[in-house]
Amino acid sequence: MPAEYVHFHDEPLDEEERQLMKELDAGEWVSDPDFLRTGPFVETISALEVAADELARTRTDSYRWKWVILALHSALQGMMALALEGGNGLRVLKPKDAKRWLDAYESGAPLPADLEMDSFLNLYEKIKSETLRFYVTSKKLTPEEIQEKSIKDLNRLRNQFIHFTPCTLSLILNGLPEMTLDCLNIARFLAYDSGNIDWPEELVERLEKAFRAAAQAAREIKEAYALPPQV
Repeated sequence: MPAEYVHFHDEPLDEEERQLMKELDAGEWVSDPDFLRTGPFVETISALEVAADELARTRTDSYRWKWVILALHSALQGMMALALEGGNGLRVLKPKDAKRWLDAYESGAPLPADLEMDSFLNLYEKIKSETLRFYVTSKKLTPEEIQEKSIKDLNRLRNQFIHFTPCTLSLILNGLPEMTLDCLNIARFLAYDSGNIDWPEELVERLEKAFRAAAQAAREIKEAYALPPQV
């Protein structure tokens, strides 16, 4: 079972809330027409599934690359957060927010509620450092140079779409499948080899299916882009 989270609010969880968190972590959706409920495991896998679905659509609609980029960024960010969480979530926060929470906790003051996750690239630096090694089985990421570039490209492109200003944007597509495969490999390392993520049994098959579908689609698109244009 996954490690229990420290929840950053003043009031302790009641039994009903604890049960809901367990169900969300296990990917067991709670049917309720008035709520959209999610959790870190389901959120990460769902983003990976969307990336795989949109990758398959890029063959006939190149605009779908926008949604691939957004979903892949979300999936990788979620995977980095899961790998860094380690039972308390402080490693995932911006350093100043982690310090504020610890200071409040140690002094008995009200715990701050306005906490923010660290930036994508800062999380990436953490998974390459000793910060990721807090279990006996933990392994930090040692990326290849091309993977470093792919991570930065993914973040740059995502930010361009998220903070889109009135302009004309043109992307050369033939490098995007390789970028995608590099980022998928990093996500796979975090999911399986970092030693830090204890996946709920109910989600293991769903996770692997999403990884396989995304990687296969990216490889097929890469091969298609390498073919000479038909005349």
